[in-house]
Amino acid sequence: MATVDAGTVTLRRATPADGAAMCELFARVPMETELALSIRRDSDFSALLRLQSDDWECWVAEEEGRVEAMASLVFRDGYLGGEIRRVGYLGDLRLSPRVQGRHLLNRVYGPTLSERARARGCAASLTAVIASNQRALRALTARNRRQRGMPRYTPLRDFRIRNVHLALPRLPRRGAFRVRRATEADLPALAAFLDADARRRPFGTPMPLAELRRRLAEWPGLSVDSFYLAEDGDGALAGCLAVWDAAPVKRTVVAGYRGKMRRIKTGYDLAARLLRFPRLPDPGEELRYLYATHQAIPSEDPAVLRALLERVYADHRRSGYVLLSFFVPENDPMEVAFRGFQFTDLPARLFVVTPPGTEPPPECLAAGRPGFEMALV
Repeated sequence: MATVDAGTVTLRRATPADGAAMCELFARVPMETELALSIRRDSDFSALLRLQSDDWECWVAEEEGRVEAMASLVFRDGYLGGEIRRVGYLGDLRLSPRVQGRHLLNRVYGPTLSERARARGCAASLTAVIASNQRALRALTARNRRQRGMPRYTPLRDFRIRNVHLALPRLPRRGAFRVRRATEADLPALAAFLDADARRRPFGTPMPLAELRRRLAEWPGLSVDSFYLAEDGDGALAGCLAVWDAAPVKRTVVAGYRGKMRRIKTGYDLAARLLRFPRLPDPGEELRYLYATHQAIPSEDPAVLRALLERVYADHRRSGYVLLSFFVPENDPMEVAFRGFQFTDLPARLFVVTPPGTEPPPECLAAGRPGFEMALV
């Protein structure tokens, strides 16, 4: 499909020449939450997409020669029911105020997305929506006459973007698990560990050694010693995670504080001055934070996550970063690992997306932690 006309708006597949316009639209339309964030993807909008897969597309909607809406589609291999299938992620959906309310989603977005997924043999896709973004939730998930032609959005899991504040000093406690940084010699066992954990999870990402090495080579700043390994008393690997700064491909600038976040910032900045840790950025300033990524704890033992968290926190509290960001699904048995840490939660929802009128395969809705890499969206 080359172009789709919808009145005065034309939807077409983006080209490299659209990169600057997409970056501008992304920065211009912030995430509407109590902490309003503007995501900056300049100077290479597609860099983040290339980290996920070599099979991706961006689509833009133009009116009078200006990009006013956009979305991206990423296709990759993923585990469903323990078998590798083609799955997708739908992201980067932005509509400027000029085209909101014009029914672009069901008139052009839905049919285009469905066609591209069918062409790839894509079983189903994931997408995430911030829970407070009621406009987006209504537009994407409402089922009425106006929404005919929209893909089917089936709720998968509520989750929290848990931002642990790297503020007060904390020392790792002695426990049943020893945490150390990975070395080159650990890579084969680490890849096998990540892959075995992913196989149990809906949309889990296969992790052969070649893929792990690709990520180490292509993710800017991700290195072997970005990985933390938790070992039990016998030296067996019990859990792992990596910390990663996505700023080379995705910077986050604060657009404003609203509601309770205004009060949180006031109290936080006062404590920062007294205790000498980084304050929260003012509007217009960049928010420096790290993602907890590549997390795998097959036992779901909170003591393993606690050991990893304490070591990561101690290593990075004085690094100039403000937050350490975790993906925490609802009813996560490991949530108790965060007790005693200061954190702020941003509620969000994961959906399984399938073509209009199509139910998702049952294995997409399996229980447990889904294979969702928050750092890449």
